[in-house]
Amino acid sequence: MVAQAVGGPPWTLVGVITFVLVAFTRPGLPLLALAAPSLVWLVLARVTENRELFFPYAMHLAAVVACRLANRTAVWGFLGGAAVVAAFLGIRVAQEATLRVLAVECAVAVAILGGVTIARHRSSRQPAVDAAIIIAAAISAYAGLAL
Repeated sequence: MVAQAVGGPPWTLVGVITFVLVAFTRPGLPLLALAAPSLVWLVLARVTENRELFFPYAMHLAAVVACRLANRTAVWGFLGGAAVVAAFLGIRVAQEATLRVLAVECAVAVAILGGVTIARHRSSRQPAVDAAIIIAAAISAYAGLAL
C-alpha cells in the first residue's frame, strides 16, 4: 500500500512479486521485518527525487526472496531473487532505459544476487544474518549506481 501511494506501480509490482514468491515460506513478522526496511529506499527516492533508488529497493527485495527461498536450496534462492530482478529489468525496459544502463543494472544485479546466494549458503540460518545479507545487498546496489 505504501509502495503504491508513494512510489507508484513499478515499486508496487516489485513488492507484489516479492510477496507472491515468499508466500509459501511461512510469511509473518520475520518476513515483514526483513522486507519493511526496503521502504527506506522509497522514502529516500521521494525526498531526494532520485528515481535511481528504485534499484536498491528492488535488490533489497530480491535479497529477501533469495534468503527466504534458500532454506530449500541455494538454487531456489538464486532463482527466486532472479525473478524479482527480472521484474525490475522488465519495468526498466518499459521505462525506456538505455541498453547500456540495462546492461550495467543486470550485471550488478547478478553479481549481488550471486553474493547473496553464496553468503546465505555459507552462513547460519538466523534472522540477524539474513538481515545483514539483505542490507549489504541493498547498499551494494546503491554503490553500483555509480557505475
